[in-house]
Formats: sequence, C-alpha cells, structure tokens
Amino acid sequence: MPARRSGAGRGGCFTLHWRRYLSAVKGIVHFASGLCVASFVPGVVEQAAQGGLLIALGGACAMLPDTLDFRFAKFIERRDADIIPDRAYPNPQALAEALAHQFALVQPKQPRVVQLHPLRLGVVNWVTYAVRFDSARGEVVVTMNGVEGRAHVGTLDYRYDGALEVIELGGPSLRLSRGTRGYCVEFLPWHRQWSHSLVLAAALGLALAMALGSLAGWVGGLGYAVHVLEDQLGYLGSNLFWPFTRRRFDGLRLLHASDAIPNTVTVWVSLMLLLLNLDRAQEMPLIASGPFLGFAVLAPVALLIAIYARRKWRRYVASLEVERNRDVLAESEDAVS
Repeated sequence: MPARRSGAGRGGCFTLHWRRYLSAVKGIVHFASGLCVASFVPGVVEQAAQGGLLIALGGACAMLPDTLDFRFAKFIERRDADIIPDRAYPNPQALAEALAHQFALVQPKQPRVVQLHPLRLGVVNWVTYAVRFDSARGEVVVTMNGVEGRAHVGTLDYRYDGALEVIELGGPSLRLSRGTRGYCVEFLPWHRQWSHSLVLAAALGLALAMALGSLAGWVGGLGYAVHVLEDQLGYLGSNLFWPFTRRRFDGLRLLHASDAIPNTVTVWVSLMLLLLNLDRAQEMPLIASGPFLGFAVLAPVALLIAIYARRKWRRYVASLEVERNRDVLAESEDAVS
C-alpha cells in the first residue's frame, strides 16, 4: 500500500499551512484569555497604564497548564506497547488487529498505555492513518488511504469524539482499561490530569500572593483557572480537583481544542475586552462601552457562532448518512453470507 506523502502539492501545502495556523491560534488563545481576566482584577489595568507588567502574569500563568503537560508529563508517561505500520507492507487490517490484541492483554486493575505511531519512509514521505472506535459494533477501525481494517474488541466505553489522526511526527497515546461498561479508552492519558486542576490554580495564586503580593496572587491564580475552565468546554475534560480526584471529569463536549472558529472568537473577545478595560482606566476614556460591546464584540461573535453551528450541523447530518450507509452495507453482507 503506497505511503501518504505529506506536504506535497497544493493540497499538502494548504494542509500544512492550515495546521500551522491552528497551532498558532491554540498557542495564543489561553494567553489572550489570561490577559483579559487579569484586566478585570481591580488595580491591574491602572498599573499597566503606568508601565507595569503584572497583567502579563495572567497570560503567562494561563499558558502554564499546557506547558507542564507538553514539556514534562508527556515525556514521563509509561507506555506498555507501540503500534506502528509495517515498513514492508503498511496494512490497516494488521494495525487494527494489533490494537485489538492490546485490549485482550488488559487485566482488571491493570490498564495498558498504547502509543500510536506513523511510519516515516523518507524526508517528506509518511505512512499515516486514522483510528476510530465503533462502539455499536465493538470494533477497532483503522483507515489508511481510504482502506479500512476492522478488528472485534467487545463492549467499548469511548467518550472522545471522532477519529484519531495519526499524522506526521507522531500520534496519540491511549489508556486501555476494564470498567463497568466494558473496555474504557482514554485519549491522551497524560494530558489534562494533575496540571489542569482548580486546586493547583488556587495553590499557585496563594504562592504568588505570598511571594509578590495579593494582586499577583489573584492575577496568576485566575489566569491559571481560566485555562482549566476553557478546556472543560471540550470533549477531553480535566482532572478539576487533583489531588483529591484521580480521573478527568468529562468535558461539556461543545467544541474541539483545534476548532479554528471558537479559538478565533476567544482571542478576539479577549483582546476587545482587554482594550475596553485599558481604555476605561484612563481619566478620559475614548471608547463608548455600549456601542463598542455591540459592534466589536457581540456582532462578530454572533456571526462566527452561527457559522460554526451551521458547520457542526452539516457534519452531524453527514455522519448520520455515513452510519446509515454502513448499516445498509452490513445488512447486505449478512444477506450474502
């Protein structure tokens, strides 16, 4: 099976640039939110107007949870197995069976962590694939270059949304365990655990207050907490009360971390509110709050939310059609057999 070439041609270049844009937006969304929430702390914008940098502490602390995860937690994760395509014959069926075998090795109270890898064949040549879990049929499904491989696992408890893309440079890890509702599949088990805790946010705020004063404590603690609460809007959720809890709480499933429109909306709203708060700190504000909130904040947000909701609805309808076609195909295969 031929490898998928990444970054080649117009389509590949567009995909590469789009991923870079998404990464850039994801990188600044929490920073912008941290600056925004810091501007609501009494006294912070007045200090910023005099050249103080305390407001930047809110943005820095808002980026801290993911920094802890992607710079530390990711690299200390213990992995039990690695799934990688065969170099001689990359086969989605073989990958599906290899992943299903890892489920069979799971013992009660002994979960397994499995790392999914792409296969690098050259400088820009990669074998990439997607993995999804068909809970209705209890199957692992691997798709590679439009070809599916399936392997039966059993009852699945999978709460993340959509297929998992194993793309260039790396793929996700999965934590497989046995639960009351069958095999439990946790996406990125090292992510949003101890680092994404409101208790840790409070502890950080207390430490900053003791070291730099109460104003710094409020700014740092709120900046850290707003990151945790924003992430809770997605599918993965966070371990909100570590060290008193050990597992992530389910997210509200409203959006994905990589969704460009919600991230753009968050950055825009944060910067507009920050601008408004900075202006209001002046002796003679230049911005009329009412019209500014209406035209610069509410109107663009309403438009982008409408576009996003329409896109989500179209994807939902398309997914229903795909499932219907799969059911028809399965019934046809059963009738033939």
